[in-house]
Formats: sequence, C-alpha cells, structure tokens
Amino acid sequence: MRLPATTLFLLLSIALSAQTTQMQYRFRVYLKDKGNSEVTLSEPEKFLTPKAIERKRRQQVPIDQSDLPISSDYFNQLKSVGAKPVSHSKWFNTIVIQLNDSSRIDAVLQLPFVDSARYVWRGIERNHRYSVRPRLGCMECPDEADPVTPFGITTKQFALHNARQMALSGFTGRGIEIAIIDAGFTNVDVIPQFDEVNIAGFRSFVPEGDIFASSDHGTKVFSTMATNLPGVMIGSAPHATYHLLRSEDVTSEFPVEEDYWVRAVEYADSIGIDLINTSLGYTNFDDSTLNYRHVDLDGKTSLMSLAADKAYEKGMILVTSAGNEGSKEWQKVSPPADAKHALTVGAVGIDSLIAPFSSKGYTADKRLKPDIVSVGKATITIGQNGLIGFTNGTSLSSPFMAGLVASLWSANPNLSRAEVIDIVKRSADRYNRPDSVYGYGIPDFGKALKEVLGSLEPHKKRVVEREFSITRSAKERFEVLLTEAELSPDAYRINLVDESGNLIAEYRFEEGQLTLPVQREVLQKNKYLHFIFMSPFTQKTIRFRL
Repeated sequence: MRLPATTLFLLLSIALSAQTTQMQYRFRVYLKDKGNSEVTLSEPEKFLTPKAIERKRRQQVPIDQSDLPISSDYFNQLKSVGAKPVSHSKWFNTIVIQLNDSSRIDAVLQLPFVDSARYVWRGIERNHRYSVRPRLGCMECPDEADPVTPFGITTKQFALHNARQMALSGFTGRGIEIAIIDAGFTNVDVIPQFDEVNIAGFRSFVPEGDIFASSDHGTKVFSTMATNLPGVMIGSAPHATYHLLRSEDVTSEFPVEEDYWVRAVEYADSIGIDLINTSLGYTNFDDSTLNYRHVDLDGKTSLMSLAADKAYEKGMILVTSAGNEGSKEWQKVSPPADAKHALTVGAVGIDSLIAPFSSKGYTADKRLKPDIVSVGKATITIGQNGLIGFTNGTSLSSPFMAGLVASLWSANPNLSRAEVIDIVKRSADRYNRPDSVYGYGIPDFGKALKEVLGSLEPHKKRVVEREFSITRSAKERFEVLLTEAELSPDAYRINLVDESGNLIAEYRFEEGQLTLPVQREVLQKNKYLHFIFMSPFTQKTIRFRL
C-alpha cells in the first residue's frame, strides 16, 4: 500500500522517537589481557603507519605489547551477550560497551576475559547525524592587509613570545604532523581562509554527530595555529600538516568522553603524529557522583591524564589547556592538565598579565602546573561564520603555544620531545622563580630558536641531501644545487639565517641551481650560518661553520 507523504513522515517521526527515547548505558570494561592478537610485533606495518614507525625510531621509542590491537574475538563475545562496543583502548585494555539495560552488565562480567567494569555514561542514543550548519558571515570577504607587517592583527601575539623572527626565517611548522583533538570543527571544510591549509585527515571518535557541524570550539582552536593570511592574521604553525580529531560530545558531560579522547590519542600515535593539541578538560559531570576531586589531580586517576603521559612515552608532545576554572570554585587545572608530561598552558593577555579565568596549580602531589602561559585573553580567532574575532580561554592559549612549539621543532626535528619541552621551559621569563599561576611563565622563542639551531651538526664545505646539495665555493659564496627534486624548481626556496635565527635573505629557485652571496659583514658577525631548504611540505635546516 502506498502511503501519503505526510503519513509516511509522521510514521518515520514516531519510529525515530521510539528508537531514541529508551535510556542507554555505557560501561568501560577492563580486560584481563588483549587476547590472541591477529598481528605480532614482528610486523608493525600492519598496525602502524610508516610515519609512526619512523617517528618511534627517531624518538627512540620501542614498539611493544601496548601497540598491539585487542583481539577481535573479545569484541564478538561482547556482542554475543547483547553489548554494543562503541570505543576501546589498546593501551589500557578497555572496551566501552553500550547496553539498553544496565543490569545486563552482570552477563558481561561473567565473560572469562573481563576483569571489571565502570559506568561512564547514560542517555538517549541519537542515531541520526546533525548536519545543519550556520551560514558563513561572508563567502568572499576581502580582508584588509597591513602593508607594514605580515602578522597583521596577530603581531602582538607573536611579539609576546619574541616569535616574529622565527616565523619570518621560515620556521612555521613545515614537516611537523599535528593532531588537534577537540569538540568539533564546524565549517572548517568550507571556510575560505582555510583553503590553503594542509589538512591531511579528519576523524570523529564520538558515535553521534558531525565533525564539521557539532561545535566551532575546534574551529577557533584550529584558526590560531593554521591560518595564513599575510598582513591580516597568521597562525603559529601555518605550514604544519594537520589532522582534525573529534572526541568531545557537547550534548552531555560524562567520563565516556575520556574514552573517546584516549582513542583519538592512540589513533594519532598510530599514524605518526608528532604533536597533539587538546583544549579539553573535565572536572564535573552530568552525574555528580562521577565528579573529580582535588585529590584526584595526581596524574594517575583520570584516564585522560594517564593517556597524556602515555602519549609522551610513545614519542609525542602533548600540549593541553590548563582550564578556565581560575575564578570559579574549582580554581585548579582540569584533567588531563595534571599529567606529568603534558605541556600545560595557562592564559595571559598581550599585556603579559594572567587572565583571571586561567586555572592554577599545584597538583595534588605538589607538582608545578601550569607549565607555561600564552595568549588566551582576547586571542585572535576565526569562528564558524568565517569571521575574525576575539576569544577568551586557555582553549586558545594552548593551540597558539602548540603551534609555536611545532614551529620551533621544525628547525631540528631530530631533537627528542624531552629536549624540545626543556628548551621551551628554560626560555620562559619565570624559569628561575616559577609559581602556581604562571608556571615557568612566557616562553621566549627567539632565545629558544637560537638554542635549537645550536643543536644542529655543523658542516664546513659541502652537504649532500636527497633533494639538494650545498657547497661553499668561496669564502663569501655558496652554491645550492637541486639534485633529485620531484617538483619544478620554482616549488623550492631557501632562506639564509644567521646564528641567532634572524633572516638574512630569501631565495627562490628558477632553475636547478642558486648562487648565494654572503656579505662580509655577516661573516664577521657570525660563527655559523643556517640554510633552510623548503619544499611545499618538507624542510631541512643545514648549519655551516664559517
């Protein structure tokens, strides 16, 4: 029988309503082991990408049992007793399951491979995806560029960290893989200002919702790092490679979001991410019996905090916001900001003064947090409507700092994550007198870059790389030759930088060879020169002893 369209719509609405009104429950199931894995440590290419394997090698991180996936048999056995797997963690041997009757957890607990279970969510499952998006404020708004400075309205943000020369010299994150784990990235895929950003991938780890329509929190976070509008607005790592990952469900607040977050971090590790920014944190939940207490800020209680330290152990730098609880009852940092190896960032204004909302330390076990501070008061951002504005929160100080760290790391990617974090902290203005409000203070990236450049191996006469060679043909002249270039010559350029990281000259290839003259004054003032060879997605810095 053919039904009228209105009747069919009503029936579908009733069916959808019935489908989504039954209370559902999610439990974090702790396993006794991984089971019989389908892969072995002798074949890491089956569960890690080549980039991940290379990063672990470079960071001297062994591939071990924690990298192996959980046996598919365990997932099947859970399904056989009516449990629906919705997330999992190979690092912590957990599987999050969904049940429509909480008493069914007893059957799950009877399975021989199950150790225990913890309730982490209850609510109404939303089986449809929300795809309605806000309209852009202006599809092709011409931004008025500042002819004086390429940084435009972000000039003072870079100046706070003495980071302008680092960016001008060409250290803008090229070659660094960054994952942003957030609540969503509304309209990032259609905002014109992001057209030239290198977004290598995106993925949501939340069962419901659309990564590009669920929240613009991640849109603003992303904009502080990735925007490249010379003379208007510059992000702190505009030439990095980005992966956008969603773990936050903005419709509710439950510990299950920690599980989604851990899954996102593990995924980031498996694809070879170098640095993660996460501007998320949890203290209170919709079920107050699950809330954290100050005593839980020990880096060992929250699953996210444990995973943050695991990310460091796996070879990544994880930068996180301190939280916006400074003027609220909680006041302290929010997990995962209490993790020992997370680089926790508080918020200041461009006047260097702490923002009242910025969360404070110390941790429950008396460790210093936040570690450092950055611009989180009136931070320049791009929102879901594509318009530039100002946003407050450590959610913005964290990514701006994360991008600067990535840009610094791009000067010498062979540095370990411990060395990079240490250099950043030691450059800060309160390093010798840290406190629980500013941490070590405001990092100085001019100072930090000089130290990173000094860590490079010096050369004297000739350097041969895969794509190019550099030869000192005379005291005041160098020759640069493209060797195995995969692109046309005009896709490559080279910057000449002094021993402090200041730009001396910029060159672009028109043919396969360049002659670089060096002024006598430069030779007299420097013991070293640096050549930054850049292709669209890679970068190599060569240090020459004069």
